[in-house]
Amino acid sequence: MATLSASEIQLQLVTLKDDARSRSPGELSGVDNVCSEFFKLRVPRSSEILDVAAGSGILSAELQTGGYANIDALDGDLPTLRRLQALRLYRNFICRSVDGVLSTGLREATYDVVITAGGFAADAINPLDITEMLRILRPEGHLLWTMKSVSDEGTSEFGCMEANLRSLEKTGRCQVIKTSNFTDPETKTTGVFYLVKRLAGSLPDYVNMQVPAELKEQISNILVDNSDPANNVKFYDDWCDKYDTDLMIQGNYTGHIKCVEAFVKLGLNRNVNILDLAAGTGLLGAEIGKHGYVFVDGLDASLGMLGQARKQTIYRDYIVAMVDGLGSIPVNDETYDVVMSANGFAPGQIYPSAIPEILRVMRPGGYLLWTMREGFQQNSQKFALFDAEIKDLENTGSAELVVGPVVFENFVLDHPGKFYMLRKSVQTQVAKGQE
Repeated sequence: MATLSASEIQLQLVTLKDDARSRSPGELSGVDNVCSEFFKLRVPRSSEILDVAAGSGILSAELQTGGYANIDALDGDLPTLRRLQALRLYRNFICRSVDGVLSTGLREATYDVVITAGGFAADAINPLDITEMLRILRPEGHLLWTMKSVSDEGTSEFGCMEANLRSLEKTGRCQVIKTSNFTDPETKTTGVFYLVKRLAGSLPDYVNMQVPAELKEQISNILVDNSDPANNVKFYDDWCDKYDTDLMIQGNYTGHIKCVEAFVKLGLNRNVNILDLAAGTGLLGAEIGKHGYVFVDGLDASLGMLGQARKQTIYRDYIVAMVDGLGSIPVNDETYDVVMSANGFAPGQIYPSAIPEILRVMRPGGYLLWTMREGFQQNSQKFALFDAEIKDLENTGSAELVVGPVVFENFVLDHPGKFYMLRKSVQTQVAKGQE
């Protein structure tokens, strides 16, 4: 780009800020916060910087006041980039969206700093695509961003963001240096700042977001009717160490988040007893715990999976059992107020025919909530009759279908999911009202 003089940069900045105040109240606080944190890093003036979702160009103008000139713009909107080009605020202009690994078309380890103010948003960049941002960073490079709070964004993908970052940290891909909240003085809304450093070394096991073909085949083989239960348990026992990383990072799994989002809206008090079916390593149980619910038990057929959950002390009790016919859950009648399951209902795992047994361990008026992958009805006769079996339970007065089936996108990998909420026939009400 033709270099702007210091006075030209200041003039651009004043004009852009005036436009932002009238066009988008609250935008400036995100820009000011992320720029302030950037300057604290004191990176060399020669650093290569990428502004993602560049938008108005304010961020570049702010950074240039500090002497940084090697700034490229990435935005998926071509008219936006043409306007920025006319303003001469960037060196290079990249018209690409961040939508998965390799989506930017940039080589690995290109930039010293990747920065965005408001780029992560429900209508913009998916927070699960942090992996692509890290890929294009050089080792020891920094990723900085500001965004609305997770609750304000209100999507399951943002609900998964913290877990995704923890998984990336756990496996040595990055280090979360700082997170902090700030309040916009105009709108009084809360924003969040993140500073993440890419750790040294390449990122070989997630730059290609595809789950290994062998793993896909193994999963396909166990998620069928009449698969060997012993083989299924062994498969999950063997998988337990990498389960969270494979499912959350490579699989973009959101089933547990959707389930807990719906549960929280019920407004049940904190002393309800909850059972997590097909609990696995505790993803759903940990998410429930974030909302203050502590009386949560986990049930799974895999001792290895439950062992991973026990290391994190996620559950009160750990129950090893395979859910099938009446009596298969080793728990007394009417023990739980709520039973939840994320990804538990599947061929070779929990079948629709197990619902009467699940209802047995629920108190009258209790809730059963679950998410599952959409499409099992196409290759499993038992799941083809799922909705009919639920209708039979309603007709006999055993339960009421409160919500569902609700189909949603991005359950796991590229598969949509389904959500259901069933309520056991009401004789005694479950405790209501927040404590």
